Amino acid sequence: MVPLEWVVMLAWNKECGETLKLLRGKRSRREIADAVSQQGVECSQEYIRKLENGEAASVSTKIITTIAKTLDVELIEIIYELRVEVTTIVCTKS
Repeated sequence: MVPLEWVVMLAWNKECGETLKLLRGKRSRREIADAVSQQGVECSQEYIRKLENGEAASVSTKIITTIAKTLDVELIEIIYELRVEVTTIVCTKS
């Protein structure tokens, strides 16, 4: 398993967007975006719309974990089938 801290982006698809929309329920996109922004993570209602409609190919772990926290759900409830895109860390000896 790869620690979540090592993951920069998660692949996104329409099914995840539909799940996100269901989990959002009757709360508005603006309400969610404002709550995420208040936690120090930049997120617009337009970006949430793109996620919900499957228009985004990927999402940053910072944004989606903050959205999950805002919705009071576990991250796995939103992204249960996604591939992980891991950045390469190169260590050099000085």
